Amino acid sequence: MAEFLRNHWAYLIGAVLVHVVFAAIFGLTMITMMRQPQPAALAIQAVVVDRSVIDRAARQQQRDRTQEREREQERQRQEAEQRKQQQERRDAEQRAEQERQQEQKEREQEQQRKQAEEQQLRERQEADRKAQAEAERQQRAEAERKRVAEIERKQKEEAERRKAAEDARDKEQRESDLRKQLEEEEGRSQAENAGLLNEYIALIEQRIVRNWNRPPSARPGLECRVKVTQTPSGTVLSVQIDACNGDAAVKQSIEAAVMRSSPLPSPPDPRLFERNLVLVFKPEE
Repeated sequence: MAEFLRNHWAYLIGAVLVHVVFAAIFGLTMITMMRQPQPAALAIQAVVVDRSVIDRAARQQQRDRTQEREREQERQRQEAEQRKQQQERRDAEQRAEQERQQEQKEREQEQQRKQAEEQQLRERQEADRKAQAEAERQQRAEAERKRVAEIERKQKEEAERRKAAEDARDKEQRESDLRKQLEEEEGRSQAENAGLLNEYIALIEQRIVRNWNRPPSARPGLECRVKVTQTPSGTVLSVQIDACNGDAAVKQSIEAAVMRSSPLPSPPDPRLFERNLVLVFKPEE
């Protein structure tokens, strides 16, 4: 309401003045009529109104309306201008906000691009590092393989050389042993042919018989086959009665005689030594 009064005050004042003029004319007319005596007869009374006053009031009202329309148009123009300015400001702010958002987006994209490039660079560097490490590992593995292969080759050559040397030594030893065996067999054969083996056996049998304590159960014609194991020095290790026509007491006496005969006599020729002897115990009557 206050806004309406501020915008249409001239029109309202003009309207009030017109009403005041009509009210004054009406008041004056009523006063005049009251002062005049009543006529005896009925008559029509008229009031004369100044036409210029009404015209002025009408013209003033017309001017007020024109001014009011001009003011209303000016106000509408100003409001339109304000709306236009406000719209322009909003458009400008919107464009500025869009530009700011676009710049922010571009900055973010640029940052993402840089981050992606840095990540790619790190990945390439890591891949290069791994590739270099793998290449170095393969080089070390290849060098180690070659070193091991060289060691194995040398070991194989050394093993083959040692084996060849051992084979040569074994062959030489076998040949030497064979020669010795042949020589021993030949010498033993010669000694046997010379009667030395029989002499050696006889010496042992005679010693055993001398060390024998004849038991009461021994019968004439006693003959026992005795197996004796001895050392190269003649020490008796074991005695076993094989075939014998005597009883247990006789056998035990023979075993005791063999043990008492230790060490046995040495052979006249060392080639005649026998670790395992087979003797015939046959005492004379």
